[in-house]
Amino acid sequence: MGSADVIADVSDILLHVLREAVSESDDQATVRLVELVGRTHGGNCPLGLELFLYEVAEDPSARNRPPRHTAVEDPFTGAVRQESRRPDMALLLRYLLVPTGGTPDAQQRILGQAMRALYDEAILQGPSLVPAAQGNSVAAAGESLKLRLAPLSLDERAKVWWAISQPYRLSLNYEVRVVNLASRDVTGAAPVTGGGVGIGQGTGERP
Repeated sequence: MGSADVIADVSDILLHVLREAVSESDDQATVRLVELVGRTHGGNCPLGLELFLYEVAEDPSARNRPPRHTAVEDPFTGAVRQESRRPDMALLLRYLLVPTGGTPDAQQRILGQAMRALYDEAILQGPSLVPAAQGNSVAAAGESLKLRLAPLSLDERAKVWWAISQPYRLSLNYEVRVVNLASRDVTGAAPVTGGGVGIGQGTGERP
């Protein structure tokens, strides 16, 4: 169950994976989370990677999940009641991964390192989530993240860059699912205080 910080926490996890991959060959290369909208790209940018979250959508493959039912004990009275929580909102996050600075050859090499890391870590879970940030809500919830290279057509790619008012640059499109955003819509049921359910009870008449 992810908190409201889950989107930012996923970005932190991806940054951690990419930094680990890049540092193996070039500890001077940078990996940054950026906002490309309205941003001027300078010519003296250092060699590295820029991660840009450009879309957050609801994941259609996880819709219509049933509510979650949990038993909650009152710490003072010990009474147990049932809570019904609306299912988490399943999110699909789409990122652009953009190489920057250096020579075209250096950019292509660093991009290859990033692709290999995200391919090897296509399912992030357990220890892979923990180092990203202390108190990371994704790691605390014990969830797993599925990464997928989702190629765009030339026309789709051009539309993305046009939408953020930037000239086209070499980039990769990645999707991350399922990111669960926890709902706060909870319905509490009254505790059972007595009574029973008879099995096979009818009118009391013998056949």
